[in-house]
Amino acid sequence: MRQVLALVILLTMSSFVAAEYDEGIEFKLLKKVQPAPTDGTVEVIEFFSYACPHCYRFEPYIEKWQKTKSDNIKLIQVPAVFSANWEALASLYYAAEVLGVEEKMHPIIFESMHGEGQHARSMDDLKVVFEKNGISGEQLDQALSSFTVAAKTRKAKNMTKAYGIESVPNIVVQGKYMTNGTLAESHDNVFKVVDFLAEKITADTKK
Repeated sequence: MRQVLALVILLTMSSFVAAEYDEGIEFKLLKKVQPAPTDGTVEVIEFFSYACPHCYRFEPYIEKWQKTKSDNIKLIQVPAVFSANWEALASLYYAAEVLGVEEKMHPIIFESMHGEGQHARSMDDLKVVFEKNGISGEQLDQALSSFTVAAKTRKAKNMTKAYGIESVPNIVVQGKYMTNGTLAESHDNVFKVVDFLAEKITADTKK
């Protein structure tokens, strides 16, 4: 009887044990480790593009995770650059940031390009989207032509190459580990893997 009871307790406890994920299955190592914070912060980078419908569908999962993530996790979103068109969209992201409207415009840009019945494709289309949301074409053009936006876009392009990003959305944790919906098998699982890696990094830092 005691053996049966012990087995029941063991099985019950095991259901509460945090999931374990394995390198090469749910996540992989970057070919070249990139710089990361050393102050206890865990840096999580999402590489994305407004041109990517998968990134549009991934956005709700990011928004949900941001509400529950640990305080020591810092999320950085980086627009991947694979072509001239994607470079222009990366500049648009940073222009919104410079104008102080990134938080507002980020979901609006995605929705205007991929939402039901929405067909914004060109930069002219997207300028109209900005104008409808209170940012004039002149304001946007000034931001797009600024040194700050050019520098940030160039950095994003260099990061896309340095981190070995070949598709989006892709998540990199602490400049070392990469995961995505394919490796984790679902968008929802991506952030379970991210949290697992963040906990591992935090624990290793305290050793």
